[in-house]
Amino acid sequence: MSGSVHNGHALLLIDVFSHFHFEDGAALASTQASAASGMAAAAAACRHEGIRVVYCNDNFGQWQDTWQDVLAYTARRGPPESAAMLKQLYPESGDIVLLKSRHSAFFNTQLASLLEALSIRQLALGGAATDVCVLSSAMDARVRGLEVAVLEDATAAASQQRHARALALMQDSLDIRVCTHDAWLSPASSSA
Repeated sequence: MSGSVHNGHALLLIDVFSHFHFEDGAALASTQASAASGMAAAAAACRHEGIRVVYCNDNFGQWQDTWQDVLAYTARRGPPESAAMLKQLYPESGDIVLLKSRHSAFFNTQLASLLEALSIRQLALGGAATDVCVLSSAMDARVRGLEVAVLEDATAAASQQRHARALALMQDSLDIRVCTHDAWLSPASSSA
């Protein structure tokens, strides 16, 4: 990232891997599978620009497993969408993967310390679900003084209504930027 106009930026992908064994899981599996191409495009664009990509995924109670084991567990236990997303979105060399046990990517994880160590001040969020884990993480990032953007083309909720409602709440009530990954990466936004 040295010398890049995007110093201090990171992409946080939240709960992109799941077994979908929860209320509204089947609906989320479908919408998340549809949004996976946007998540993959955002990650690829960030890597191309030298922007750190960080995954923070639920551990699904697999307390002694590595992140690789947890991701494999989601593909084994979930519907076909789980394996497809694992193939399409698997972390690449240089990406950082953290595990979490609650809604926010910040709650009892190393994320805050990691972002501080990497001097990250601008954070874009993608993943699922827009109205639960992405919303919780965006609020926590804002509370920590980070400049936050939620990538509307790289997030998903169990329904389009829930997705739109969460994006509107973040934008209108929390002053969180809602945009596409291309808009977030544009040179004009590097100082935003």
